[in-house]
Amino acid sequence: MVLSFEEIAKSYKRIEDLSKRLEMTDELIDLFTGRSPAELEYIVRLTKGEVRPAFEGIELGVAEKLAVKALYQVTLISPDEIEEKRKTLGDIGSLAEEIMRRKMQMSLFSEELTVDRVFKSLEKISLVEGKASQDHKLKLIAELLHDATPLEARYITRIVCGKMRLGIADMTIVDALSYVMTPEFSDIIEKILSLRPGEPIEASVKAISTHKTAALNSLIDLISHPKKNGLDPDIIQKVHPLVDDLRSRIKNNRKIMVKAYNTHPDLGSIANKLMEFGIEGLKTIHVQPGVPLRAMLGERSSSIGSILERMGGETALEYKYDGLRVQAHIWNEEENRSIVLFSRQLEDLTDQFPDVVDYINDRFQGEDGIVEGECVPVEPNTGRLLPFQLISQRRGRKHSLQEKVKEIPVSLIVFDCLYSNGNDMTNEPYLVRREALKGLFKDLGENIEPEKGVSLSKMKIVKDPVIGETFFNMSLEDGCEGIMAKSISGSSVYQAGSRGWHWIKYKKDYRSELSDTLDLVVIGAFHGSGRRKGRYGALLMASYDPKEGIYRSVCKLGSGFNDQHLFEMVSIIDELSGPIEHVWKNVDSKMIPDICTTPDLVLEVLGAEITFSPNHTCSFGKIKDDAGLALRFPRFTGRYRSDKGPTDATTEEEIIGIFGSQNKIISDRSS
Repeated sequence: MVLSFEEIAKSYKRIEDLSKRLEMTDELIDLFTGRSPAELEYIVRLTKGEVRPAFEGIELGVAEKLAVKALYQVTLISPDEIEEKRKTLGDIGSLAEEIMRRKMQMSLFSEELTVDRVFKSLEKISLVEGKASQDHKLKLIAELLHDATPLEARYITRIVCGKMRLGIADMTIVDALSYVMTPEFSDIIEKILSLRPGEPIEASVKAISTHKTAALNSLIDLISHPKKNGLDPDIIQKVHPLVDDLRSRIKNNRKIMVKAYNTHPDLGSIANKLMEFGIEGLKTIHVQPGVPLRAMLGERSSSIGSILERMGGETALEYKYDGLRVQAHIWNEEENRSIVLFSRQLEDLTDQFPDVVDYINDRFQGEDGIVEGECVPVEPNTGRLLPFQLISQRRGRKHSLQEKVKEIPVSLIVFDCLYSNGNDMTNEPYLVRREALKGLFKDLGENIEPEKGVSLSKMKIVKDPVIGETFFNMSLEDGCEGIMAKSISGSSVYQAGSRGWHWIKYKKDYRSELSDTLDLVVIGAFHGSGRRKGRYGALLMASYDPKEGIYRSVCKLGSGFNDQHLFEMVSIIDELSGPIEHVWKNVDSKMIPDICTTPDLVLEVLGAEITFSPNHTCSFGKIKDDAGLALRFPRFTGRYRSDKGPTDATTEEEIIGIFGSQNKIISDRSS
């Protein structure tokens, strides 16, 4: 049976009308169930608004004005009229839907849009290059819109313009797939029904055949209150283990999917493999050069002593360089060496750092490899580290790149090895991985030598807090942010995409005057007044809760912005803004700003301290009833964290940790 795009569009519309994550998950479960491998891959990619994974760098790249031209070609409604309506509606999808409704009638020669046709047309659009590329793209978009219903046009235009924004995070897709791909539902249903548990349980058990989260939660709620629901305790005693077994199988399948996603961050291909081979098929996914891994992250701590205590009395301390985190992939293809540089956000940076590529090509002596490091700006004669802001001037640059390469020389300081000479190194302990780095590069030392371009991070194994503090102070004197403590135990493997206590960052003491920075996500803006009239006077900032996939408000940020920042912020906020029900699908905030935005932009923020607040939702009720945690006297440092995505922002747990450390230090000093 051919899958129509209209069916997908109707599902997207239902998702847009939902606000709860579990409800959206259930809608996705419906959408994913019963598809062929190719169909499921296409659906997942369309849901994400992509035709290929982000790390391949293939984007649709269509400006809204081109979509407006396509609408004119299809409807013959005046471009001026369409443009005026676009300004009013503010959403290219809503515009397309309204304009297509005004189209007199469907053409006699129109054909029903299938998912296969839509996806393959979008692929063609993404691959078009050359002088006539815009005309070719216009033709392909117009052909799709010609045969589209108004609702289909809504999502086609959003996808081609890169503004899908359904509010569905990658982990929500993983959650839905984990339910769809758990075949044990039918086994558990059969076993429970064989117990003849009675009408309430039988009806609830039959409902879980849909694999929906709501149905399973309803069953769990039913059997969790047997007395209230008049259920036989003996039956419940037999049913409970079966339901718990089903829940554990779903969790285990999700764990396998997350591991595969962290190693190979392409949900489209993962969905395809799942549908063809089941969960077991994902176990064949391995680390491979050319496919970036999601970065391992560290926790925070307030002292060298607490770090050593957590690490079992001994740890490796590394300089924490203030640069751009880079994952370099090197492999041979048809006797030619390929080198690709990926950012922490899986963006291909290769063309932006041709000097780093040359350094690696000159120094690399292995067969193949994947190494992680920090790309830092350096003074060319001395190797002295320069401020991070300089390297940001080379990000995204297409013109005058060679001039910037000469003006802002950089060096790659490597600190981890994820793949070496055909071997996956992620399951090896930290010290083994570090030793492997030395074998991959010629004469790799810890001193930065600008002419060589590649060096090894400075590291010291310590047991004594005093020696650790001395090393920490050396890192600050050498221009670093602080240090990273890394476990040297046998279990110190590289945990791709995870944040844990194998790595702990230590920047500065958490005093009552908070001196470490937080990376917070913009979720809204407030109109300015006085000198800031016509601009935004303050931003609503949030931390991230990775367990729930929710952004929770933590402060209102209005300090630290210069005139240039205020000017830039207008276009940035306008680009991310939208109706609250669309852009705040995964936001929890009591405070409603004048403008709500999709959680996307990450800013570096400094503040005085973490304090209780009844107005902010970060960790609300977790430490104190009827209060969350907030950043007091926040100010923007001037640093846009373009190297971090919203899910890389400071987490709720980190803020709880900072709050605890801060109060401990205050208590220690007052005693």
